[in-house]
Parts: sequence; structure tokens; C-alpha cells
Amino acid sequence: MKYMLVKESLDSGIRISIQRAPQLLGVSRCGFYKWLKQPSGFYFSRRNRLIPNPSGLKVAICSRFLQSCKAKKFFSKKRVMIFMSQSKLQPQIQAHRQLLLFSTILLLFCSFIGAIITVHPLYLKQFVKQPALVGLIATLSSLAGLAFSLPVGALSDRIGRKPMLIGVFSLISVVLLAFFINTRLYVLIGLQIAFGALMVPVWIVGEAFIKDISPTRRRGEFRSFFGTFANAGMLIGSLIGGSLAMGFGIRQPYIFAAILLLVPLILVFGLKEDEYSRSTNKNQAVKDFLPVLKEFLQQRELKILALCTLSLYFWYAAKWVFGPLFLLNLGYSLFIIGIWLAVSVLPFLLFQIPVGILSDKIGKSKIIYLGFFISTISLLPLGFESSISSLLATIFIVSIGTSFAEPLIEVRVTDIVQKERYGAYSGIFEFTKTLGLMLGPVGSSFFVHSFGISCSFMPAVVVFILTLALLVRLRYPETINA
Repeated sequence: MKYMLVKESLDSGIRISIQRAPQLLGVSRCGFYKWLKQPSGFYFSRRNRLIPNPSGLKVAICSRFLQSCKAKKFFSKKRVMIFMSQSKLQPQIQAHRQLLLFSTILLLFCSFIGAIITVHPLYLKQFVKQPALVGLIATLSSLAGLAFSLPVGALSDRIGRKPMLIGVFSLISVVLLAFFINTRLYVLIGLQIAFGALMVPVWIVGEAFIKDISPTRRRGEFRSFFGTFANAGMLIGSLIGGSLAMGFGIRQPYIFAAILLLVPLILVFGLKEDEYSRSTNKNQAVKDFLPVLKEFLQQRELKILALCTLSLYFWYAAKWVFGPLFLLNLGYSLFIIGIWLAVSVLPFLLFQIPVGILSDKIGKSKIIYLGFFISTISLLPLGFESSISSLLATIFIVSIGTSFAEPLIEVRVTDIVQKERYGAYSGIFEFTKTLGLMLGPVGSSFFVHSFGISCSFMPAVVVFILTLALLVRLRYPETINA
């Protein structure tokens, strides 16, 4: 946070940080922070006492600062005033609090869901014999998400993010409990569809909520902070899922997640929505959906970003569905599988926040190009390696590239689209994510059936190469919609 030191005439000024302000003003740090928290304007007297200022501006007057060499160098007046409008300070503090709370909610949610995803392919294998059928059954949840993603985004603009999260978290807990109890294939198909349909609103609302609260010049930082927490949850969940499955059986992570999912559900009640992001007309979200879709199809950069998103989630699906089966085929234990999946998430924890901050300064597109280049090159040998050291190193490098690209794609969408349509566009991009999650297992299943489990990652390699070629050929200057 910056504060403006100006002349009494307000004709010029310099900026100082909050850490240096008490020292330069010659007042105690405790007194300075108490002054900032006051609901109305105050200023410091010569004896550093707080005196009401009826103008409503926070004004600090300190004679000791005037006697310093710095004051004599920069100012000719005898008084220096520091102005801080509470109307500007409060929204920024509120945004940071909401970012921390919502990121914590997603960390817990992703921890429990990550425990499920880690063992879910092995859970599905209990109902079918062939690995290719596991991929086809896993596709059912993606197909359900595909059907719901487009209308859910616009619906979240109309009814709000918070009510939707409360309902969805409750239903997901019930579905996970049903997974734990179920022993029939036909019931499994229904649960897969329900799980996919309920997961979509969580991701849509998550992206839309972060778009709502992100300051214009710090969108990369906010999205990366949120993404780091979510991926930390996946990392924790991978370790929990592998450990529970190895110690207590494949089904135990489901009951674990079903019960503990009530914790983020309770925290959701503390969220405060940005009212501007809601539509005032109850039917506007439905009526505006087709024009928004038409607008999306007319913007080439948005379509390229959607293709990048599809490619990333094509790979994620192949990794989470066939990665455990590939390692199991090599003879590795469930714990090693959990470690491998955890390592694939680790770069998202190490690089997302610094890369997000850097992108706010140098631009997002360059980093997206670099991320796809790293992932494409390093993904080529993955299916043909067998030693655990090479498998861990390769998946780590691949994930470095994806950790560069994925969060910044969402930030570029935020830069381009209008604020009142964040939910609708989050739904459109969730559609592309779900499409990638659906196509990934299907495409990989055909390769596994035809060439064996070692070729399960080759379709992702082809998709990455095509996406990288298109990114290099088509480049656009970055624009930011405030």
C-alpha cells in the first residue's frame, strides 16, 4: 500500500511505503496504525496526539519530519500532509481478506477431492476388467460437466456465487458417501454423472469470484495466489489418498472426503459477494447467454486461449486417469503413485505466485508461450521411461510449463471481458476444460487399446504440439479491460 506525501498546496508529491511512513513522519508505528484504523479523518499534532479533522481526509502533520534533511530537500513549505482516503483503503483490505478466505476454502476442498482423484481410477477398475473401459467410464463425469458448464456460468451471475457454492458442496458430500457404499456398476454410472455435474459449478464460481475481487493491476498475483492454494490442496490430497488407500483400502478416501467436506461448507458462509457482478434482472443471464457466446466466437484471442485451456486439461485427464495405471503396470505401489501425482502438482506451488507477479509487469502472453514450449518438449519421453527417478523428473518439468500457462490464461480472459460477464465467460472456459477432460481419457483409451499402456500420453503430446504451433503463428498485443 502506498501513501502520498504532498505539499499543502497539493501541487507535487512523492510516494513512500507504509513501513517507512512512521519513521519519516517521526511518530510511533503503533500510533500511526491506530490513526489509519479510525473511521473518520484525524491528524497528528506536534505532540503526536490524534485530533479530529472534519474534512474527512486522514491528515498527519509532524514538525519533526520538517526538521529533517529529506524534508528540506523535497519541500519548501513548513507542513507536509499525508492523505489517505478510507474509501480506497477499505476495498483493498476487504479484497485481500476475501482472497485469503476463498483460497483457504479451495485448499480444503481440493485436499479432499485430490484424495478421491488419486484412487478413483483404481476404484473404477473394481467394476470393469479392461483399462480402456476405465477411461470411458471416467469420461461420463466430464460429459455431464460439459452439459452443465455453459448455463451454470450465466446462472452464477444471476443468483450469486455464495448460494451456489453452499448447495453444491452439500450435494458433493452426499455423492461421495454414495461412492463409498456402492457396489453396482449401474449405480456407479449414475454417480459418475452426478459427480461431474456437481464439480463444474465449483470451478466456475471459483474463477468468477477471483475475477470479481481482483484489482486491475494485480490480476496475475491474485489468480496465482488462488491457484497456489488450490494446487496445494491437490498435493495434500494426493498424499492423503495414496496413504489411506494403501493402509485401509480403496474406498476409505471417499468417506474421509464426504465427512470433512463440511468444513469448507461452513467457511463459505463468511464470503461476501461483489454485488456489481450480479445481474439486476433475474432473466438477464439466460437471455444474454447466446449473445455472450456469439461475442466469444468473434474474438480470435479468446478462442486461442480456449484451445490452450482444452490442451492443458486434455493432458491433466490423461495424467490422472492413466498415470496411476501406467505406474501400476510398471510394478509401483499406491504410495509411489501418490508421490508421482504429488510431484506433478509441486511446480504449481513453487512458481505460480512469482510468475503471476511477473506477468503483471511484463505481460501474460510471453509466459504462456514459454510454458507450452517447456511442457511440449519434456512430455515426449514420458511414456517410455521406467525408472522412478526419471519419471519424477519428467513429470516435474512438464508441470513447470503447465504452471506457467494455466493461471495466466484465466488472467488474460479477465483482462479482455467485461466484469458483469465474468460468470458467463467462466462457464464458457469451464466448458473447454471439461471438453478437454472428456477427450483426454477417450483419446488415450484408443491408444492404450491399440498400442499398450506406454502410449497413453502420446495424444497429449500431439495436442500440445498443435497448440504451440498455433500460439507461435498468431500473436496479439495485450489489452486490459479495467
